[in-house]
Amino acid sequence: MALAGVLQERLRGRADYRWLVLGTVCLGTFMGAMDSSIVNVTLPLLARVFRVDIPTIGWVAIAYQLAATSTLGTFGRVTDLFGRRFIYVSGFAVFIIGSALCGLAGSALGLILFRILQGIGSAMLVANSMALVTAVFPRERRGMAIGFLETSVSAAFTIAPTLGGFLQSWLGWQSIFYVNVPIGLVGFCLAYLIISDPPRAASHRSLDIPGALFFSIGLASILLALTRGFTGEPGAASFRYLAIPGLVGVLLFLLVEARAADPTIDLRLFSHRVFAGANAAKVFSYAAMSSVTFLMPFYLEQALRFSPTQTGLGMTALPIALAVGSLIGGPLSDHVGSHVLAPIGLIIAAAGAGILTRVAPGAGYPPAMVALLLVGLGMGLFIVPNDSAIMGAAPRDKLGVASGILATTRNLGLASGVAFAGTLLSARVTAYTSAGADGITAFTSAFHDVYTVTIILCFAAMGLSLLRGKAGHGHA
Repeated sequence: MALAGVLQERLRGRADYRWLVLGTVCLGTFMGAMDSSIVNVTLPLLARVFRVDIPTIGWVAIAYQLAATSTLGTFGRVTDLFGRRFIYVSGFAVFIIGSALCGLAGSALGLILFRILQGIGSAMLVANSMALVTAVFPRERRGMAIGFLETSVSAAFTIAPTLGGFLQSWLGWQSIFYVNVPIGLVGFCLAYLIISDPPRAASHRSLDIPGALFFSIGLASILLALTRGFTGEPGAASFRYLAIPGLVGVLLFLLVEARAADPTIDLRLFSHRVFAGANAAKVFSYAAMSSVTFLMPFYLEQALRFSPTQTGLGMTALPIALAVGSLIGGPLSDHVGSHVLAPIGLIIAAAGAGILTRVAPGAGYPPAMVALLLVGLGMGLFIVPNDSAIMGAAPRDKLGVASGILATTRNLGLASGVAFAGTLLSARVTAYTSAGADGITAFTSAFHDVYTVTIILCFAAMGLSLLRGKAGHGHA
């Protein structure tokens, strides 16, 4: 412990200390993003291995997202109260243990439970990531740092499908979880040696347990309602049974937070126009992007007759373009401002969605590839400046909460996009089929209708980005 403390003091004095922190955080972000994507690729195999149906095995993905999203806000507050280092290092440990247990699971139920543990570990890491980066980088270089952070996510999404296919074919399904163990151990060691908390004044503040509990229950119920299609229950009934407790939980959370001396999520953050507007824009933008990532594989396989391998390769156009947009958008936003770059990015993404309202099987893959490239590039140019504006609008002692809120709005957008795209596509396919259209024609026409709505989501996010105004100077 003493040796680690001495090393941390020496590292903090180095000119490149902030880059060591960024590298460590990028590794943790890469690990979490890769795990989410690589597991989705393996779900069909897991269903066969454990002899369960698709709705049941879908909970392997749902449990992880629910656990991660519903605890992000709480862990963000915990880091502000008690320090970021302990929670971040512990996040690696929890994720490693959860990954190892997933590989040892002997049933679908056991795997789902261990995925919950993984999700909690992920939340401990993600709730800290933006806060750690924002704390060590000055305002004029914050966009560039966040650009590298988002690029690590894009890299994970690009690598995961191919790596997942290789691992499950050659080493078995367990390897897709065991691969996290060596990565996590490296991250744990780096975080333990590099991450340190600045001196903190004595504080008598405590965690608002009721607020944290109502927030987790409400958010988990709403997310379950949005993803109800995986459960196999009738849509209207499952939505009613899940959405009502979700709304009640959120209402109780708001009432408790308004009275709490030390709230889990300080609602006064949303009185800042930039913070509120940028988070709202984030929900709409991620809903738009997830509608593309969710439905495009179906178009490639059903309309273009791609094999699973071809589909995986075809989808890499989006994360590659997203990485390019992030690397360009980060440094550029530091110079021209997020209020300029974010709307431009959304216009480019809307243009990509516009192409998707016109694609036809006869034209093959090129139009779809152009659309994926435009959506990825546009979202990269939007996400980094928008995230920089969110973190810059938060006080330094609320960076953990701001980081947790940022990740929560992202996950809400992703879940909402999948829900809206799947529901609308199904409804429109039924309508076109009833009108006499054949299968491919009905699917393609419904596909076009979904992306007409996606364009509207992009413009809604753009409007919010314009209305929020310029970001302040943020942290020095």
